[in-house]
Amino acid sequence: MDPKETRITTPFDVRSTAAEVIDGVDLSGRRAVVTGAASGIGIETARALAGAGAEVTLAVRNLEAGARVAEDITTTTGNKRLYVAHLDLADRASVAAFADGWDGPLHILVNNAGVMALPEGRTPEGWDRQFTVNHLGHFALARGLHGALAAAGSAAAAGSAAAAASAAAAGSAAAAGSAAAAGSAAAAASAAAAASAAAARPVRPAASAGFPGSAGFPGSAGSVGSAGSVGFPGSAGSAGSAGFPGSPGTPGTARSPGTPASARIVVVSSAAHLRSPVVFDDLHFDYRPYEPMLAYGQSKTANVLFAVGANARWAGDGIVVNALSPGGIRTNLQRHVGDIAAPGVVWKTPEQGAATSVLLAASPLLEGVGGRYFADCAEAEPVSRRPEDLTAMMVGVAPYALDPEGADRLWATSERLLAAD
Repeated sequence: MDPKETRITTPFDVRSTAAEVIDGVDLSGRRAVVTGAASGIGIETARALAGAGAEVTLAVRNLEAGARVAEDITTTTGNKRLYVAHLDLADRASVAAFADGWDGPLHILVNNAGVMALPEGRTPEGWDRQFTVNHLGHFALARGLHGALAAAGSAAAAGSAAAAASAAAAGSAAAAGSAAAAGSAAAAASAAAAASAAAARPVRPAASAGFPGSAGFPGSAGSVGSAGSVGFPGSAGSAGSAGFPGSPGTPGTARSPGTPASARIVVVSSAAHLRSPVVFDDLHFDYRPYEPMLAYGQSKTANVLFAVGANARWAGDGIVVNALSPGGIRTNLQRHVGDIAAPGVVWKTPEQGAATSVLLAASPLLEGVGGRYFADCAEAEPVSRRPEDLTAMMVGVAPYALDPEGADRLWATSERLLAAD
């Protein structure tokens, strides 16, 4: 099937802000982690999720900076469920400590942190630092949090199944005029809801982890599994039709109230993935002369391949995974390259740069959609070669970044590297 025939669009575009794409979405009872949330678009991603009612943990290297951001987000949103935890993606022990310290379900993981065009540098393992921070650290983090994400995804699936069963049975009871059938439907729904609540119920957290206490943990049956059932066309679980070209009633539906059902992983990649595939025979520039932008491009391709591989492996657990390019935003990410001259490129504010991340993290429009790469709030167009035009480059995706075989090879390679002593 031609990818263009199924390319996903939404009512949003290059100028949309994070606040606009999440307007009307209710994340009450949802828990999110945003890496690198102490600067750049990470701040605005966390702010938008918190503004929609989510409990948000800022996973950062600098705890003082994280605390300042958390205080600011609480001030602007009124949400006090902001937490800060240490995470250094270049340090395997730090990643493991964060994952081990997490307790209870996790509904949203935004792999946002990153470094760009660093001078040549290696980790103690001898790995290229850009590849480690941008890909391997996030790969290890997502795997470490898989159980928490699956708990949230499974609870949501159980809740959706209970709602569907209840609606079907209630309709049958009404048609037959049978009170007994209605009682049966209520019992079935009640049992399914109880199962959902049990799956979502968090365990008390370790006091040393720095995460919120169990009293503040969401996960009750009331909020889980309500995705898409309010204000969206189609039955629960059918999301993905909304936002496709030509579907009736698409314009403006993202502003209808709703809550996403699946657990979601959002991976912030870049248009720079078009600069280099993953060079499996020389991941760490042991043989090639080191070039900062090639190393960056390779790591950003790895981000997209991770989304493809993780979605293929974890969709059955109720976890969907997508990657994105945030577009051109002038932040401290570019501190090693200076001011980038890019005539014709639409430079975004941080609020606009966070829009696609927030769309993938929270919009019911994309329920059930995974393993794809988005730019400017729409699925990117495949390109046969890197465009000379930078504007076209910003919204294109290389076929090698979406290759399932490449995703499998990267997964196996990443597991092997992380298993090494």
